[in-house]
Amino acid sequence: MTDWGPLPVPERHHLQAIRHDRDEQTMDVLRSVLLENRKKRILLLDDEPAVVRSLARVISQFHGDWELEAVTDPEEAWLRLQRDQFDVLVTDVRMPKVTGLMLLERMQMDPRTASIPVVVVTGWGDHETKLRALELGAMDLLEKPVEPRHLVSRLQQVLRWKEGQDILAALNVRLRRILDRHLRELASGRMGTILRLLIVLQQRNPDLALHGMRVAVYSKVIAQLLKLEDTQCREIFWAGMLHDVGKIALPDALLVRAGMFSPGETILWQKHCQYGEQILRGRAPWSGMLPTGEDSDSGTSSIVKTAAQVAISHHERWDGTGFPYGLEGGAIPLPGRIVAIADAIDHATRPVAWAHPSSAIVPPTAEGADRAFDPRVLEVFRRYEELFRKLTDQLRRIPLNDEKWLVNPDARLLDEWEGAAGPHSDESSSPCVSE
Repeated sequence: MTDWGPLPVPERHHLQAIRHDRDEQTMDVLRSVLLENRKKRILLLDDEPAVVRSLARVISQFHGDWELEAVTDPEEAWLRLQRDQFDVLVTDVRMPKVTGLMLLERMQMDPRTASIPVVVVTGWGDHETKLRALELGAMDLLEKPVEPRHLVSRLQQVLRWKEGQDILAALNVRLRRILDRHLRELASGRMGTILRLLIVLQQRNPDLALHGMRVAVYSKVIAQLLKLEDTQCREIFWAGMLHDVGKIALPDALLVRAGMFSPGETILWQKHCQYGEQILRGRAPWSGMLPTGEDSDSGTSSIVKTAAQVAISHHERWDGTGFPYGLEGGAIPLPGRIVAIADAIDHATRPVAWAHPSSAIVPPTAEGADRAFDPRVLEVFRRYEELFRKLTDQLRRIPLNDEKWLVNPDARLLDEWEGAAGPHSDESSSPCVSE
């Protein structure tokens, strides 16, 4: 390969000029789109009126397109900086009550003003003052009397830096919006796939699918009675709906027949908790090989994350004797504790048994309930046991082939809930509120 050597100096300068023009054109576009060609605003601060007038006159001679505002009181300047949008502050240091250094310190501690660059113009020439001003975030220090061209040149550089920071901030906001939109679309797509799995589960065992719907209703009612926030109530509703989605991975012999399990079948049946979490989190042995990183939680909605948490924890017990991990007390996530008792309510009231290990489900009215369930959640059930009985009667009348529940089950929750609540107090039927 022939080495032609460096370009001649004139050609290098020509290429640099082309790059500079291209960069300026790019900045013009970004400035127009992101900053809407907003005029530069400069706040001038000095306790001597003659000084701020002189500074404003000098700067205006070179840049009439800059908006200049002058104040003589540091406290007024501080209020203006918090309230209005400025691109740079030019301030004196030695002022009564509040010095320029004190104002700098305030600005650095307030997120509304921390990004505003500061140029210090002062008659003090001692080294310590300059060093302290730079430590507090000053972009530059100029000594009085300042040469006009020097001041304007420094302001141009600072304003160019500030403009770059503003463009980056605006780009970050736009990129964040785009990323959030794509994540919502990805989460919606994953949720749609999971709901289709529920339809498959319904085809294999219709009663098991309606079991998930009833557990979802019980779970949301309990969450409401615990005064959880609206978003938490909704997440727990869907977590209850999906808590047994892992059973889709079980063989028909364990999914559709009635009767008890052998020890080996019990071990296999218990794996539906791990299967459910893997389905909801998108985890698989080979998922790390995918270029999109599907084994991570990227793009997973809070609903799906809560549902995965519940899938793995709804058979844990308060005393640590549950499965799959033997978690105890508060180590069990709250949504898992809520769905656990909702699951038990439905199992205890089912008209026809389906196969499950007899030790896996503890009825909420049984003697061992205090050891199995969160005392606070159990107390809610006991206090409103009659309400849950009425709700169960209503939910049990839903036919197995009622497709409306699969289309939009949450939309029908309110009618079922209010119908069961009847004449109960406002407390029992109130919407979710924060603690």
